[in-house]
Amino acid sequence: MLLLFALLQAPVRQVTLTTPDMVLAESFSQLRGVRELRNGKVLLVDRLDRGLLSADFATGTVTKIGKEGRGPLEYTLLSGLIPLGGDSTLAYDEGNGRLVLVTPDLHIARTFTLLLPGLGLPVGARGVDREGRYYLRIPAWMFQGDFQRDTLPIVRFDVTRDRVDTLAYAKGSTARPAVEHRVMGVPYVIFAAEDGWAVAPDGRIAVVRSGDYHVEWYAPGRPVVRGAPVAFTRRRVSAADRFAYIKRFIENSATSGRDATGGGGLSAGPALSDAELQVITDAGDFAEFHPPFTDRAPLLGADGTLWVQRSVPLDAPESWDLFDGAARLTMRVTLPVGRRLLGLGAGTVYAIVTDEDGLERLERYRLN
Repeated sequence: MLLLFALLQAPVRQVTLTTPDMVLAESFSQLRGVRELRNGKVLLVDRLDRGLLSADFATGTVTKIGKEGRGPLEYTLLSGLIPLGGDSTLAYDEGNGRLVLVTPDLHIARTFTLLLPGLGLPVGARGVDREGRYYLRIPAWMFQGDFQRDTLPIVRFDVTRDRVDTLAYAKGSTARPAVEHRVMGVPYVIFAAEDGWAVAPDGRIAVVRSGDYHVEWYAPGRPVVRGAPVAFTRRRVSAADRFAYIKRFIENSATSGRDATGGGGLSAGPALSDAELQVITDAGDFAEFHPPFTDRAPLLGADGTLWVQRSVPLDAPESWDLFDGAARLTMRVTLPVGRRLLGLGAGTVYAIVTDEDGLERLERYRLN
């Protein structure tokens, strides 16, 4: 019956992006977030060097917002943007362990710490719904030191009522086996299958299951909407895959060897050589096979479409599967070679291209 249902599904539209309609001339060190605003401008996070920025594709201008530091309206290490209603935006400040509220007129209104009841440490959030409730997955370390736990609750935190509700469960990353005298490295089993998830503005949660690769939509008080399994190729993890992952992981860390001292209190050491990276790679724990999709968090388009990044070979361009509100695969979007998807707008796709010096530029594509 399941196979028959899959065969009766509408064919998946294939879209390959080719030429950007706009490109920002300025370069960045480590772009970690983009949000398209209704006036055509975009908010950007350059994690290492430039902080929070406003960019205008029409004029090519890039303007810094706020300043770096530990004061009430400052930040040190931003790692992403969370859209709120009315073009307000939250940025998560890893360095200070708090959230930064950016108003529609591109000013920092306040900074604050998000604390769940019974937890004395600050947490981030995956999303915020229209009622101002926060959504996050509880990390394994909160369960009385049970670091091997990998099925974790996705919760909704209502700040005004000081209430936490569990809405769904999702498989998280697999912890590394405990071994003495291990070389420091990635603290989980790389390429082990884990579930992805995202939250919509109306509070619905999409969970992407890694076992047979299907999507489930959760909404309190409603039946779970489950999609059909999506076909994928079971690829073995190669030595090149392992090295490439470690190299990318180190390059995107806060101490990647780039100049990260620009007022935020970071200090970057020298870039690691290939030999040093190989030592870390050899000490890592890797799954035998690739999962159907990557560990990148799924994205939600302005039209409510869920974007999931497929796992593809190293030399292949990025490919994203698009699912509708009924958990059906409707489209597959392939990026140009060498581009990485940063974020989505209203009918637009924002991608990063890195030059030979390691500097990043931002491109905007129209999704027809």
